[in-house]
Amino acid sequence: MPQIPPALKNLLIIMALMGLAQIALPNTGFESFQLYLFYPDSYQFRIWQLVTHIFCHGDIGHFIFNGIALFSFGIIVELRLGANRFLMLFFMAALGAVLFHYVAMGYNIYSQVGTFFPNHVAGFEAVPYGPMLGASGAVYGVMVAFAVLYPNETLLFLFIPYPIKAKYLVPIMVGLDIVLGLGSFSGDNVAHFAHIGGAATGLALIFLWKRLDRKKYLNRF
Repeated sequence: MPQIPPALKNLLIIMALMGLAQIALPNTGFESFQLYLFYPDSYQFRIWQLVTHIFCHGDIGHFIFNGIALFSFGIIVELRLGANRFLMLFFMAALGAVLFHYVAMGYNIYSQVGTFFPNHVAGFEAVPYGPMLGASGAVYGVMVAFAVLYPNETLLFLFIPYPIKAKYLVPIMVGLDIVLGLGSFSGDNVAHFAHIGGAATGLALIFLWKRLDRKKYLNRF
């Protein structure tokens, strides 16, 4: 098994430290929800949440699932892309997840009240907003990159005991998020459009880099 590459190692360390901070900070008077990502119309929104929410998680299961997925796919992807591109992939996919999540929230809010920012229009907190947190959007970007780079690699998914190729497994997972996101099922608190946004951003980046690398290779001759 290859040694954990540096960018991935640092991301995992930050995730672990942020998990500890979520436990410890409330004892100092700082509420950890201030690190989560709120909709810009919320009075609890802060600009740093665009980054800090990535490394926060709702519970230990959420943390372990994202950590294992990032570790499993991230080793191979970083060794292929290099540390700089891997970090760019991770954070750009995370921001793509934020964009898709905000667009989905904005659409739902507008369809209900006729404005994207009801609190700012009303001048008080007329609509309460729940936060988003977790590295899932970034992880989806890494998974999609893996599926594009190594489409025929067979994988064992946690809930599927049969090996399945990456080019089938990852689209199935994204497809489920599309169905569940559009379905808006009651009791579902997963940010499905964030997953879709991370996947779409990862797909766009990996194809862009492949095209740039092909041009660079051809220009050598």
